[in-house]
Amino acid sequence: MLKSSLDGKAIEASVASRGQLFLCPQCHREVILKQGRIRVPHFAHKPPSDCTWAAGETTAHMLAKAWLAEEMRRRGIPTEVEYVLDTLPGDRRADVASWVGAIVLAFEFQHTSIGLEEIEARAFAYARRGIAQLWLPFIRPSVFEAGEWRGNGVDRYLFVERYAARPFERWVHGLNGKEGMWMNCPSDQTMWRATLKGHQYYVNESTWYEEGGIENSAGGYFKWSKRYRELSMYGPYQLNSLGLTFRQRQAHRAA
Repeated sequence: MLKSSLDGKAIEASVASRGQLFLCPQCHREVILKQGRIRVPHFAHKPPSDCTWAAGETTAHMLAKAWLAEEMRRRGIPTEVEYVLDTLPGDRRADVASWVGAIVLAFEFQHTSIGLEEIEARAFAYARRGIAQLWLPFIRPSVFEAGEWRGNGVDRYLFVERYAARPFERWVHGLNGKEGMWMNCPSDQTMWRATLKGHQYYVNESTWYEEGGIENSAGGYFKWSKRYRELSMYGPYQLNSLGLTFRQRQAHRAA
């Protein structure tokens, strides 16, 4: 976790000093400040701990939150990491929250798979509160290994013909509609604009004979895959080259 409580006030690990009593915002037990040679200053529970506030959080996830918050603050936009919203289910935290004029914007990085019920509950809670939201799935390294570059110049993109899109990625893509989705590459903290389309595969024709010499055949047609999508990724973009726009939309059922 990037934030803890000190004397009843929130403090980030990047500006904290050792030798003080830091408490977990959820379980209120003591946490340890970890700085120095590690890549991301953060707080960790003293073992053993059953607190789920930061369970399973990766270094890449913490780095992405710190990186995004730093860029938003550089732009003069008030920003908090791990911002608690009482209307949210579960851990109630937005990874990063920014106040852009009268608009509250919640950023959610998604490194590991998340159940559709959980992501929908959080998204609907944001919507009920009138909070803008941007979900940012992490790109898996295998995507770059499986992809091939197509197009030229500004139209160049990385294409993966058979991409096993995780359910939450399909949900995020559906949430954004035709605009696709933004994805984050944790290895170099770049952003990519991605679109998903249905993938078709060819079912080979086959012939067999039943008893009595009756000939049967099947296949010889294209079929839509339930597992795979065609992924097109445009980028990479540095975060400081991207702007923010907001729009209201009507609820719809994600594909």
